[in-house]
Amino acid sequence: MAAAAATETTTATSGDVPQYVKLVSGDGQEFFVERECALLSGTIRAMLEGPGNGVTREEKEQTLPFRDISGPVLEKVVQYFYYKRKYQKASLAQDTPEFVIDPKIVLELLMASNFLDA
Repeated sequence: MAAAAATETTTATSGDVPQYVKLVSGDGQEFFVERECALLSGTIRAMLEGPGNGVTREEKEQTLPFRDISGPVLEKVVQYFYYKRKYQKASLAQDTPEFVIDPKIVLELLMASNFLDA
C-alpha cells in the first residue's frame, strides 16, 4: 500500500516518534500506516503508547505483528482507518459514502475489528 512513502519518511519532525507504523499480518503481509491513522485503534494505541517498562523490540521499531489476522483482513482494516479519518468529521450521514466490505471476509473482519477496538 503505502510502503514506498513509508520507507522514505519514517521519522517524524518532532522527537523520534515515527510517522508510520508497520502492521504485519499472520501470513507475512506488511502494511505501512500513518501513525495518526493507526492510533484510531484502541489496541494499537495501547501497544504504542502504553507503559514503556517492558517494551519489545517490535514496539520500539514500531512494527506490530498480528498473527491471527490474515493479510486481506488487515488490509481492509487499514483501509478503514483511512476512511474513518477522512469522514469522521462529516456532519451528515449523507456526506459519508458507504464503506464496502467483501461478504467473504465479514466474519473475520468483525473479529479483527473487535480485537483491534476499531
